Amino acid sequence: MKDNEKFLDDILKKIVEEISITPTMRDKATESYEAVGKWIGEGLLFDVKIQPQGSMNLGTTIKPISDNDDYDIDLVCLLEDGKHLTAKQIKNIVGNRLKENEIYRQKIEEEGEGKRCWKLQYYEFHMDILPCVPRDSYEEPNNTEIRITHKNAPNIYVDKFSNPFGYRNWFRERMTNVLRKAQEAYALDSKVEIDSVPMYRVKTPLQMAIQLLKRHRDVCFKDNPDDAPISIIITTLASHAYNGESSLYEAICNILKHMTDYIEYRKGVYWIANPVMQEENFADKWIQYPERRLAFLKWINRAQKELIDNPLNTLGIDQLIKHYSIILGDAPVKRAFKNLGQSVQNARESNNLYSRGLTKGLVSSTIPVGKLVKNHTFYD
Repeated sequence: MKDNEKFLDDILKKIVEEISITPTMRDKATESYEAVGKWIGEGLLFDVKIQPQGSMNLGTTIKPISDNDDYDIDLVCLLEDGKHLTAKQIKNIVGNRLKENEIYRQKIEEEGEGKRCWKLQYYEFHMDILPCVPRDSYEEPNNTEIRITHKNAPNIYVDKFSNPFGYRNWFRERMTNVLRKAQEAYALDSKVEIDSVPMYRVKTPLQMAIQLLKRHRDVCFKDNPDDAPISIIITTLASHAYNGESSLYEAICNILKHMTDYIEYRKGVYWIANPVMQEENFADKWIQYPERRLAFLKWINRAQKELIDNPLNTLGIDQLIKHYSIILGDAPVKRAFKNLGQSVQNARESNNLYSRGLTKGLVSSTIPVGKLVKNHTFYD
């Protein structure tokens, strides 16, 4: 990587840190959904398994643009021995149990019943709980498909199918080697066993690239959210395009270049297949709202220019801060530049800052990895 690319890689990583939910926020959310799962499980004659799905499970959750907004926690509430239940029963067994708790009943009343989920409103986030049971063929060892319910009208529920656990496994496989290295580093730093490090505790280039794209999307479509590309489309296409890059900058360059290669055209219909359920089209809304596909393609071109092309041609730190502030948000960008400067200064002062030549830039390390950058003193 060239010097300017290495610097952009460093600053983009710092920006990701600022737009990611904090460990405290995650721990609070985990405590909340585990309490919900315990309440549901204690009151039902089913084996209940509740766990996160979507961005919370993949490690790609981001903070909302405004401090006044909240973020989503998507949960699967699996009734493991409930295969015999009807769609209506699946939905209402979980909902009725939640309403037996006065706190949860009030939270449901604030958010209401979704077409597939029960929605609970918390202070910093809202929780979408997806009632489901194993699909008919769930006895097969490697089958992770589930049967969910979709409410078409009052008292009219139909079966739908999904596979969030299979998707998580596919996502992990798209970055196996890089993920393993990140988990090893986290385990070493935290003094824990590597197998106990969940995927959401680390940040790979693929995870970070998805977070940046989602943030850029949120800013671009803040005045027109209905046309904004949904997260599962961004995550799926980015994961397909990811080619094992070890740097965030190189990953996002390659992803933006190749994301659209994985949009199919099946019998007159644009199709972004669920990689673990090919019959599911994540872009099904493009049929009813064709303007959303056009908005997606326009956004991809804009992201390429604003995240890659323009920063490379921007002269000076002040102009770069201004540029990133416009496209990713003022507060997190300014904090990121400040933190990056502080990190370099701290490494210099502790004699841990090394130069690896013109193409490798500066690196902080406790062992020699290049030429030591001497600390400035009064006598220098």
